[in-house]
Amino acid sequence: MVLLILLVISIVLQIFAAGVAVRLTRTTKFNSSWILFTIALVLMCAMRFNEFAQALSERTQGRTNMIVMEPEYYVWVGVATSLCFAVGVFMIKKILNYIALREEQRRNSEKRLLSAVIRAEENQRQIISKELHDGLGPLLSSVRMSVSALSTQPLNETQKEILANTEYVINEAVKGLTEISNNLSPHVLNNFGVARALNTFINKLQPMCPTTRIAFNAGNLRGVRFNPDKEVILYRVVCELINNALKHAGASLLTVDMRSEREWITVRVVDDGCGFDTEAESDGMGLSNIASRISSIRGELQIDSRPGGGGTRVFIRISSK
Repeated sequence: MVLLILLVISIVLQIFAAGVAVRLTRTTKFNSSWILFTIALVLMCAMRFNEFAQALSERTQGRTNMIVMEPEYYVWVGVATSLCFAVGVFMIKKILNYIALREEQRRNSEKRLLSAVIRAEENQRQIISKELHDGLGPLLSSVRMSVSALSTQPLNETQKEILANTEYVINEAVKGLTEISNNLSPHVLNNFGVARALNTFINKLQPMCPTTRIAFNAGNLRGVRFNPDKEVILYRVVCELINNALKHAGASLLTVDMRSEREWITVRVVDDGCGFDTEAESDGMGLSNIASRISSIRGELQIDSRPGGGGTRVFIRISSK
């Protein structure tokens, strides 16, 4: 009777160990060594079942050969082995869970750090943009007014030509300053949102790219505002994707489609260009930077492309909250 109880205890412990091992197979990413270890546990469990069946058969038939075949000492050793396996597998599970927790904490820390870096970068952009707009802008305007005032004075042809050239250079400087300030921190983005800002960006870009038609559809996002940090990152990412397509794809049509779907903002950027190998990214594409920015706001990024035609399809989804 004692042998039967010990065998039952051994079987229960090994079933527990085998069950935990099977559940951890996915956690170990189907590691071959762990699979072999799990198979060994299952086979040992089957052996214990067989021993229990033999012992039960011997007992019901009134024979005691089982005691000769397997002394109590070996049964105790089997129970101890099963206990060690059960405890060991349980501890391995705790270790794997701890490793997974630490990995998740590390990823979250990296995302928080990246998000802080991006916010600091955008804040610095805004500061520089404001200094250019409010500092150099008025100075150049004052110079332009002074030059315009000189044009009312009697001048010879040489002086008029010099004055005209000076006025032209000042106007170009004001225009360039405005563009730089707007690129650093788009005022349309801050005041009207990402859909309006992207529409303005594309309208400015289209005349410089006559061979590629850019189709922009903001859908139900027109006038919709959401988290400012997410707006800035989404704007930067989509602008980068548009520039990449114009620079590398050789496409005749580039489509940018934005939607608000319940609590999600989705963006699809599609071109009919030459495509590229996503596994062999060139340094000029900046896909790792794009992926990092989307990851920093817990977004989803999918890129489908292959060299030789077929174009490139980029899908972005972020939470609007």
